[in-house]
Amino acid sequence: MAQDDQPESPLWEMIALDQRALPKASQVSQARQRWRCLGRWLRFGAEAGDDPAKDEAELQHLSQVRLANLAPPIDWQPGARALTRYLSEVGDSAGPVTFLIGAPECHHAELLRVWAMQQAARTLPEPLPTSLLAGDSPWTLEPSETPWVIPQLERGFLRQAAALAGLRSFLEEALAGRLGRGVIGCDSWTWAYLHHTLALPDASAVTLQAFDGARLSRYFAHAARAAGKLPAIRAVGSGESVFAEGEEALVSRELQPLAVHCRGQLGLAWYYWRARLCEEAPEGHVADTLWLAEHLDDATLPGEVGEETVLLLHTLLLHGGLDEALLPEVLPLSRARALSGLRQLQRRGVVSCDADRWRVAPLGYASVRRLLEERTYLLDVL
Repeated sequence: MAQDDQPESPLWEMIALDQRALPKASQVSQARQRWRCLGRWLRFGAEAGDDPAKDEAELQHLSQVRLANLAPPIDWQPGARALTRYLSEVGDSAGPVTFLIGAPECHHAELLRVWAMQQAARTLPEPLPTSLLAGDSPWTLEPSETPWVIPQLERGFLRQAAALAGLRSFLEEALAGRLGRGVIGCDSWTWAYLHHTLALPDASAVTLQAFDGARLSRYFAHAARAAGKLPAIRAVGSGESVFAEGEEALVSRELQPLAVHCRGQLGLAWYYWRARLCEEAPEGHVADTLWLAEHLDDATLPGEVGEETVLLLHTLLLHGGLDEALLPEVLPLSRARALSGLRQLQRRGVVSCDADRWRVAPLGYASVRRLLEERTYLLDVL
């Protein structure tokens, strides 16, 4: 049976944004985590005085070739089909515009590009920054029977007066139904800000249901099996098999805590999964048993984080990443000062840069979100 066609518990499920349920840590996993912390503090090992099943020092990370087979990039076609099912079920009650909200690393833009191809919809191009700063409407289109798609609303948004005015004008036209039927992808942090600032309607927002431990177990087992026989993967701490043979839906003791840590975000969990897969140093052959490292390799923030750094990180999240040239347009900092702060965070793995576009790195996201929550900054809802 295909992974998105499970009748009782669909793996890919599109729901209204306010219906998304975060994964919860079980009492067993909470107690286990407390014992782990106590054991590490007392230098007793992974499980409250017991030695771990495997010494992580004897292991090495998988090669990119093996990772490409065991944990390939996420195929978002089932997610796109879930969106089609959702829109079919709600019908005209969805209104002229549906907002697909996705957390960082959950690739809402990729999902929508796939959906646009499936539906032969028009995909609107990304606006130029100069147009945004001039206050122009980020997109112009004539209404038609063919639906239109904006994969990333965050690329048409700058937290700057003129740019906000242009976006407000476009969204008012779209929400009034004067531009035809449309679907807009939006980063969850951008949504939090625009929902607050422009009073965007809650009823128009949808998202993927969170991937709890059961969903992660099924997804990762399916992805690994697609390359051939499902390999034996054991937890470093307990030695237990991560996947029970013949029971993909069984919630692994390892994957439920991962689901909680990632707030049910499949894209983010994928990065941790790949980072934790290890094998014994091969001796001319591929290892039969793989190991799942015990610890989550979160990037850590400096011990003392000033308000400039907090503002910088929050701004990156609100915009879904930012080009270097736009930093001084949305920050009360010079470009040089902002870049200096970003490079310090980059050395710690908290942020990354690709083609002059800065963003919070996947393995730095959890630390940054906790920091922003502690400082009472506006948070996303995912």
